[in-house]
Amino acid sequence: MEFTAPPDAKLIADELGKIFGLANFIPCGKADPTLEELKKGIDHELGRRTFVSFAVRAKRGDKNFPVSSQFINEEIGRFVQEKTGAKVNLDHPETTIHIELLENQIFYGFEKIQCLGGLPAGVSGKVMALLSGGIDSPVAAWRMMKRGCEVFFVHFHSAPFASAQSEDKALELAETLAQFQNGGTLISVPFGEIQRQIVAKTPEEYRVLLYRRMMLRIAEALAKKHQCQALVTGECLSQVASQTLSNLTSIEAVATIPVFRPLIGMDKVEVIHQAEKIGTFLISNKPHEDCCSFMIPKHPRTRSRPEDLERLESGLEIDSWVEKGVKESKIFELT
Repeated sequence: MEFTAPPDAKLIADELGKIFGLANFIPCGKADPTLEELKKGIDHELGRRTFVSFAVRAKRGDKNFPVSSQFINEEIGRFVQEKTGAKVNLDHPETTIHIELLENQIFYGFEKIQCLGGLPAGVSGKVMALLSGGIDSPVAAWRMMKRGCEVFFVHFHSAPFASAQSEDKALELAETLAQFQNGGTLISVPFGEIQRQIVAKTPEEYRVLLYRRMMLRIAEALAKKHQCQALVTGECLSQVASQTLSNLTSIEAVATIPVFRPLIGMDKVEVIHQAEKIGTFLISNKPHEDCCSFMIPKHPRTRSRPEDLERLESGLEIDSWVEKGVKESKIFELT
């Protein structure tokens, strides 16, 4: 068997870099299980690299290999020194040569590439993430994926009072996130008519809170329909008026399943940095028509109590609106 040069690490990293549960990997070349073939393979790779210090880390997966791991470290270390003039540095090497000795072959590699870590997709159960067109909610969904959740997405748009831009953007975000869990589902809910009725029947300062409570109710109904055990939002504490502690409490009061907020203690700079890393920031920054101006209060309430909102909702058709949201929702299967 002739040695095989290490494959293109970047092509591999692009794919493996989207897999949760994988801590790191080493692009490896392969050689026949002899020192001579191992040296040939390493010599071939040395011609493509320059470094001033290195270490060799050998492991024997096959304990019947005729020489010890330490012998391999020393022998290959001398060989690399002769070929490159580089110094051995076992504490802080510029390059580490990893060697795995198996029964019928030897693998060797020159770099360990860090991956996402976390838990494999789906091992922690299903959740339903509220996905807006903004920066925060995609990051919140991604962070739940990293903890092993299979994430379903639900997006509320203001049709017929706004264009389809919001839905298009949410679909692009969901498709980007779906790469991290091998597909998924986006549920799009037309919310404009419900908003219009809330505007017509409730005080202006409470509108956003009532919108959010209705969204949670509809999202919960959809979550139960798809066997999801919790809801996920992109809320950060005190980032906007609806996200003060009392308002978050008032909004969450309508939910009967857990509401997770993975970003609750993060600031905007931290969220933006993570959005850039996972590939959603530029999509989130695209302009879109989210809601008609008459539906947004000029002076939203920053403090509320659940009982205040329950009183305002007593004259609203809550159950029929939930049914309407679920019935009129549209499902997109993501690949």
